[in-house]
Amino acid sequence: MHVSYAASITLALALAKTQAFDIRDALTPLTFNDPNVDPDANHYYLGYRGDDFDHPWSKYFNDSEVALNKEFTEGLANSPFPAESGVEFSDAGAALSQPGYLPLENGFTTLKDGSLYMAIRSDVPETFTGEQYDFWFSWHVNDTTKYKLWHPHAHQYAAVNKAELAGNAAKSDYRSRYWNLTSFIDEYIGATAYKISIGFFDPRMQHFELENSATGIETIVTGFVRLFAYNDQDPASEARAGLTPFDIILAHQVRRKPVGGGKEIRSRFWVGPGLKALVNVVMKPEQLARDLSTHCAVEMTHLGTFLPALFAEFKDDLAVVS
Repeated sequence: MHVSYAASITLALALAKTQAFDIRDALTPLTFNDPNVDPDANHYYLGYRGDDFDHPWSKYFNDSEVALNKEFTEGLANSPFPAESGVEFSDAGAALSQPGYLPLENGFTTLKDGSLYMAIRSDVPETFTGEQYDFWFSWHVNDTTKYKLWHPHAHQYAAVNKAELAGNAAKSDYRSRYWNLTSFIDEYIGATAYKISIGFFDPRMQHFELENSATGIETIVTGFVRLFAYNDQDPASEARAGLTPFDIILAHQVRRKPVGGGKEIRSRFWVGPGLKALVNVVMKPEQLARDLSTHCAVEMTHLGTFLPALFAEFKDDLAVVS
């Protein structure tokens, strides 16, 4: 029997309200366990072990702590902000195309439509480019040891539908290699490990600018996030529908800073009101916002420390079926 993602988490919410068990346990029989995913939990672990170090990119594994910028830590400490500080998803494309900064660049709020909204701004070096960022999303998805480079203290596993990689050799640009692809990951957000699926879509479908030399925009990555499940998605169809009550949508924009030189990654998350209610069964939505915002700030800041060098070495390396 096919059970939709929204229906499965709605049922799990009802179960968790009436019985004393964790919502993740309620969802277990309802998850979509894709055949491309390794079901052996013993293969999910933090850090590198044994032959993980045999890969040529292992030299970029660095589990040192990351220092986050002051604006982020202060914004998170002062959250939640008034609803008016945030941006509805339907307005996001236009908002992120504006020069300068928006009222909320670091912190979170609940929007008037009930969605949970997060904004994170991460500093990256001058040598960091949008092309490198698009390469990263096309390259890391097929191998856990690549994915762990990004956040060694939180990332445990990564896989992808192998059929979706089959045509990569014929695709001349990095973006087309990850658009309409579903990435399956297992990672810690705060103290909890989540099974997550991310379906990446062409940002132009929701009116985001890919590039703009006048405002310094070099690229933007957008995707639909499914918590609790390995759920092979149809990102293009979902993008046409926009944000629905049980969706999470992410956007990561690489941009030259408006003043002072250097580059930045401006990240945004929208958690639909239905999913926000579900999360409230497990934890306060504000805790998810703090945990996810911190996770994002750490991984984006850390990526800036090694991606320019990794790109120079592996830019011609394709993510292929292994």
